Amino acid sequence: MSASAMAITVEGLGKRFGAVQAVDDVSFAVEPGEIFGFMGHNGAGKTTTLRILLGLTQPTRGRATVLGHDVVRATLDVRRVSGYLPASYALPPDMTAREFLLYVAAMFAIPPAQARARSEALLRRFGLEGAADRKLRGFSTGMTQKVGLAQALINEPRVLFLDEPTSGLDPLGRHELLEHLRALSQQQGVTVVFSSHILSDVETLCRRVAALHHARLIACGEIAALKREHGAATMDELYLELVRRQAS
Repeated sequence: MSASAMAITVEGLGKRFGAVQAVDDVSFAVEPGEIFGFMGHNGAGKTTTLRILLGLTQPTRGRATVLGHDVVRATLDVRRVSGYLPASYALPPDMTAREFLLYVAAMFAIPPAQARARSEALLRRFGLEGAADRKLRGFSTGMTQKVGLAQALINEPRVLFLDEPTSGLDPLGRHELLEHLRALSQQQGVTVVFSSHILSDVETLCRRVAALHHARLIACGEIAALKREHGAATMDELYLELVRRQAS
């Protein structure tokens, strides 16, 4: 598939914060409608890369596009077509789930009637109808993640960026969230970038993956092919072998 047909392109991306090189010469591409894995240890540069792709942080070097929109020159266009669930965030404790979704919809200038319809549909999708008018301060971790994913979908994005979405969830919560993401990709054609250090979740959802270590890309390709190439039976073994070869 040509670069122009890709949902996301990243070319020689770099980001420096003072003396710290957070992202160093990273390149990869994501196909339309795929769930693309983004794996690495905490501090590997995953979050910084996602923030660059969303136009929240400007790169020091390189370029990237989302659905053909340059992340530096067309930031507003990128945000209109994107949804984002950050790794750590605080929901407004005195708002209800319904109020919060309407608030986020207003930030996207979605007309009120349309915002209400989308909010109700998302509350139903994630099984939150019964808790829609409860204050967010009383929500469990799993419910909070569902609200977080709902707000990321309120603008009906074509590309969804998720940063550690299953961290802190129990096995049932993780399974439900992964099934929601699979449905978004398969049924609605949403492109998903799934960033996680829980490598079993990456393997469950993704066919292709990019691996970061100390700000650098150490592998990118199909998971099955990478495991064969490096003689790894599991994702943990694959990542450890990639890191070992990088260090040698």
